Amino acid sequence: MIDYFRLETEAMDYRDAVVYYEFINCVPSRQVTNVDDLWLSSRRNSHPTVGPLLTDQLLQPGEFPAEARISPEEFNMVWQRAIEQEDRS
Repeated sequence: MIDYFRLETEAMDYRDAVVYYEFINCVPSRQVTNVDDLWLSSRRNSHPTVGPLLTDQLLQPGEFPAEARISPEEFNMVWQRAIEQEDRS
C-alpha cells in the first residue's frame, strides 16, 4: 500500500516548511521539502539549513490527520518540481 501526505512544519533553521511524504507499506520511500523558493528531494540525505530530507520513522496508524492525505498526482507534481530545480543547480 502506498500513502501520501502533506504536512506544514518547521525546517531545522526555524523557517516554515511544507513536507510531502510517500510511504510504501509504512516505510518512507520519497520525500519533498519546500522552504521558501527551495524545493528539495530525498535523492539527497540532507541539506545544511533544512536538515534531513527523508524521515527515518515508519508510518504509524493515525499519525497524520485525514486532511493531510494527498493524491499520488499531487505528490508526483511536487517531486518533479524538486527534481527539476535540483537538476538546474
